[in-house]
Amino acid sequence: MIFELMGGISVAAGVFAALLWSLYQSILKRGSLQYAHIATAVLTILGMASISALSSFFAQILGILLLATATTAAILEVRWNRVLPIFQIIFAIVLILGLPFVAQ
Repeated sequence: MIFELMGGISVAAGVFAALLWSLYQSILKRGSLQYAHIATAVLTILGMASISALSSFFAQILGILLLATATTAAILEVRWNRVLPIFQIIFAIVLILGLPFVAQ
């Protein structure tokens, strides 16, 4: 139980940091990287909302879309800037697998 809790907290902290990074990059960058970060930030917020709404179907659809946009953002980023979109990729996989809804 403690490992699931700590794993969830670690993923959530990374996702929040990645969300702030995407918002920051969507203001500073231009072109396709800006659009990838805007879409990733919006889908991350919607993914969090789907967990709050207990909608596993909506979460899976958002997870697929988030996986595509976060992967695009990670590919377009340079050097260490690729690390934070990887947390959003992990969050997308968590949504696709329905892990937040397993205990319900």
